[in-house]
Amino acid sequence: MTGLFLQFVNRLGACLATALLLAACAQEAPPETTATDAATSTAAEQQGDISAQELNDRIQSGSAPLVLDVRSEGEFADGHLPGALNIVHSRFVDEPQDALATLGQGKDTEIVVHCVSGRRASIVEDVLVANGYSNVRHLQGDWQGWQAAGYETTQP
Repeated sequence: MTGLFLQFVNRLGACLATALLLAACAQEAPPETTATDAATSTAAEQQGDISAQELNDRIQSGSAPLVLDVRSEGEFADGHLPGALNIVHSRFVDEPQDALATLGQGKDTEIVVHCVSGRRASIVEDVLVANGYSNVRHLQGDWQGWQAAGYETTQP
């Protein structure tokens, strides 16, 4: 009986050791950063946000950047920033080359991206930066912030 018990304990110990080893190997290793990743990350960090006030001042002075509204067509029809171009965010996800062709801008053009709250805009900003656009900015507060500040909106 003692021999069987010792065999059981040895096998149990081996199983536990194997389980611990597998668990340690299964932990996700931190992603390796390539030179491309570092450049993309640095480019994205350099863009920064633009405040609603600064954008409004630039629109009023006639020196507005391209304003890219990535909300749905219905949201855009309910009201949008003056001069904004509407390309729905899902096109950048599903058909990025088509969306970029529709954008029709040089890769150094200043582009201010916004949606309602920022989630969709951040997806599109990542697509733009990944495709070499070097002057991508985010509208602080997005559409909600613009409306809350009481700045001009347009309806088609």
